[in-house]
Amino acid sequence: MSFLLTLFGLTVGVIVARMIEYLIRRPYIDNITKDKYVFITGCDTGFGNKLAKQLDIMGVHVIAACLTEKGRTDLDDVTSDRVKTLILDVTDHESVLRAYEELKKIIPHKAALWGVVNNAGISNLAGYLEWTRREDYEKVLAVNLFGVVDVTLTFLPLLKESSGRLVNVASSAGRVSALPGGYCESKFAVEAFSDAVRRERKHFGYLFKVSIIEPGFFATPLASKDNLSRSVTAAWERLSDVQKKEFPESMLHEFVDEKSSLISSMATTDLSKVTDVIEHALFSKWPKTRYAVGWDAKMVWVPMSYMPSWIQDRLCP
Repeated sequence: MSFLLTLFGLTVGVIVARMIEYLIRRPYIDNITKDKYVFITGCDTGFGNKLAKQLDIMGVHVIAACLTEKGRTDLDDVTSDRVKTLILDVTDHESVLRAYEELKKIIPHKAALWGVVNNAGISNLAGYLEWTRREDYEKVLAVNLFGVVDVTLTFLPLLKESSGRLVNVASSAGRVSALPGGYCESKFAVEAFSDAVRRERKHFGYLFKVSIIEPGFFATPLASKDNLSRSVTAAWERLSDVQKKEFPESMLHEFVDEKSSLISSMATTDLSKVTDVIEHALFSKWPKTRYAVGWDAKMVWVPMSYMPSWIQDRLCP
C-alpha cells in the first residue's frame, strides 16, 4: 500500500510540476512583429518553408534563406512583403558571408536580428557500415554540423546585440544512434555544439538564449522512401564485386523496405508540431533548452536515450 501511495504521489507531483512549467513558459515576449527579424536557413521545403509561412501569418519579419532559385521563387509567391528571401549554401563560407551582409542591409536601423534558426539539413543514409565511405560522412557533416557552426559564428554578434534567440534543429537521432552514414553523427554533434554555446553564453553573461529542436520522424522530403532508396542504392552500387557477393542486391531491397516501413509507421504528417515549438523557442519569455517533437521522439527515442547501452543495443531497429 505504501508503494502505491508513493507512486501516486510521484505521479501527481510530476503532473503538477508540468502544469506549473507550462504556465511559466506560456507567455510570449512583447512586440514580436514590430522591430524583430528572424533568419531561417533551409527554407526551400520542409520545416524551414513551413516556419517562414507561419511566422509571416503572425506578422513577423522573416529573412528566409533558400538553397535554390526555385525554392526562393516559390516561397516569394506565397508570402507577403514581410518575408525577404535570399540564396544561401551553408557549406560555402563565402555564401554565408554574403547572406550576412545582405541581411544587415535588409534590417532597418532601429530593428534587430532577434532569431537565427539553423534548420538546413540533409540525410545521406548509405546503408550498412561497410557500404559507407568517408565522403558520405563529410557530405552530411558539411551541411548538418559545419553549416550550423558557420552560420552561428557569423551571425553571433547580431544575436549578442539583440539578446535574442539561437534555435538549432537537431533530431531525436542526436539522442540515439541507429545507423552509420553521417546523419546521426551530425545530430549528436549539433546537440554538443548547442550545449557548448549555451554554457559559454552564460559564462560571459550574454543574454541570448539557445534552444535545441529534436524532431522524431516527420513526413518531409528528407524522410521519403524515394530519398532513402536513392541514397542507399547509390552506396550499394559502389561496392566491389566481392562485397556484392557478401551483400547481394536482395539485401539492398530488404534494407530499403524495412527502413522505409519503420519511418512511415512512425512519421508524423503535421509539420506544424515542429514549427510551433520553434515559434515558442523564438518568442516565449522562458523557452526550453530542448524540445522533443513527435510521438516517437517522446515515447521511444528520448526515453531510450536514458537506458543502459545494452538495452539500447537490443531495442535499436
